[in-house]
Amino acid sequence: MADNDMSRSEMRQRASWGIGIALGMGVGVAMGSALDNMGMGIAIGIAIGIVFALAFGAVGRRPDDRADAGPEGDPHGPGTSSES
Repeated sequence: MADNDMSRSEMRQRASWGIGIALGMGVGVAMGSALDNMGMGIAIGIAIGIVFALAFGAVGRRPDDRADAGPEGDPHGPGTSSES
């Protein structure tokens, strides 16, 4: 694989940051015009954009190691069975 090729996870991470910042800035500009303080609105929008970016980035991610999983990966813990 060439050095300039991106992996799927890197592409998803970059896309999530782009979508998050774009949505946050849109919300921020709308809030800034509603509050008649564009600087405050853009600052709030950047914060909202970061939250959106982190949320979009975590959507498709699989947990590598689940601490709450019981034996054999059973999420209900030891002594429970999903059978019967």
